[in-house]
Amino acid sequence: MKLFQLYHLLIFLVLSSTSTVMAKYAMTGCNDTCGNVRIPYPFGIGANCSVNRWYTVDCNSSTPYLPALYHLELLGVNLADQIAIVNVPKISDCQSRARNSSETVSIDLGRSPFLFSKSRNKFVFEGCGNAVMMDNGSVLTGCSTTCRNETLIDTNNCFGTNCCQITIPHYVKSFSVNLERRGEDGMCGSAFLVDENSYANRSFFNRSIAREDAFVPISLLWTLEEADVNRITCCDSLELQLFWVSRSLDCGNNISMDIQKCFAYTYVDGTPYLPDGCEFTEECTRCRNSGGFCDDGAVYDVDGLVTKWNFTCAQN
Repeated sequence: MKLFQLYHLLIFLVLSSTSTVMAKYAMTGCNDTCGNVRIPYPFGIGANCSVNRWYTVDCNSSTPYLPALYHLELLGVNLADQIAIVNVPKISDCQSRARNSSETVSIDLGRSPFLFSKSRNKFVFEGCGNAVMMDNGSVLTGCSTTCRNETLIDTNNCFGTNCCQITIPHYVKSFSVNLERRGEDGMCGSAFLVDENSYANRSFFNRSIAREDAFVPISLLWTLEEADVNRITCCDSLELQLFWVSRSLDCGNNISMDIQKCFAYTYVDGTPYLPDGCEFTEECTRCRNSGGFCDDGAVYDVDGLVTKWNFTCAQN
């Protein structure tokens, strides 16, 4: 009886140890968090911890910044969707108080490997007048508002009265915004590209106290250059080896751009961009310990395109 109990105790300890293995997100010797933000490779805290200088993160007072990209604050990194969310200043006409004034401001990502995400951002104008988003002199999109003398803007009802929003047609490297304001003196307007999930979760704010230094979160698609791809080995620390996948981006004017990423299943934790960066999730580990195997089931939209993957525990 004692041997039987000892045997089961050993099995329990083995299973417990497999479920508590920590996933790896950073290179050996590097930190993987700054404040409350996880910094997964190919990003890294410090020059020797990232794939290249564009992905190097400075951690100042528990806040991460991208020093090579205008020292923008980094709010989060999504490995599966290749998204980095950063804080970018709003474009506002508060500096100009004249009625029916206009102002144009540009934002350029330059030679960086980042693009403004088409699928994760939307263009928003809050105020009274028109806002047009342009790329190298060509109009990308824009919207207009009707004017109502109110100080509160409902971000859940941004459909034309003091607020309008619209999607952008393709991925862009740079853009400029032209604001044309109508209405009474002293009423500020602001236009911005913004991460749509962050904007949808915002509460009301008072337009009359809009600050010139206000920031908004924007989703940037991060891409890897060929030299980076040749330097990175996708995770092969599990029974299955992860691999590179590619996709094509619409950059407008019949121009496309092919990008690559390490494919990772939903039941894998850690970063797929390190050879030893992956571990099975606890849910997958329990599935495997019970004799099953982990799988991803595709969810399709009405056009037959995959929108997401759901974990399933299949039985042999």
